[in-house]
Amino acid sequence: MKLDAIDKGCSRCSREEEHGEAFRCYKNTFKFNVTTARAMVADGRDKYLLDADDVEYSIDRAEINEKHVDHVDTSIPGIVCHVFFPTKDGRVVQAQRLIDGHHRAAKCLKMGLPFYAFILTAEESLAILERWPAGAKPPETADCASS
Repeated sequence: MKLDAIDKGCSRCSREEEHGEAFRCYKNTFKFNVTTARAMVADGRDKYLLDADDVEYSIDRAEINEKHVDHVDTSIPGIVCHVFFPTKDGRVVQAQRLIDGHHRAAKCLKMGLPFYAFILTAEESLAILERWPAGAKPPETADCASS
């Protein structure tokens, strides 16, 4: 999959080029391998239009580098994955989270453009999960695999 143009003067671009990309959320308790997720979505799957409210929610919870926003390519879809949270009563609740494309989404929102994303399956989401809190990674069963 084509990535954003690398701007050698952009600290965000330089960091990604040197180390690959990961997405961390929920006080750094979850870590997703975005480089691997990008390889997964290069399979020709459909992209989906994200609701503007969902895009705004995702941007509000991310660190946005305005200098990076200026040169990102809005034609590249983001990536949404499944996240699993443990509850106090021992259940696991499933949600979805944008893990790639926050800067592209911010630019789309700023320009009034639609923002699209690829959606990972539950299995793919578990495969790119590198760090999680105790109880947040469900057993890999048919119950989880249906998403």
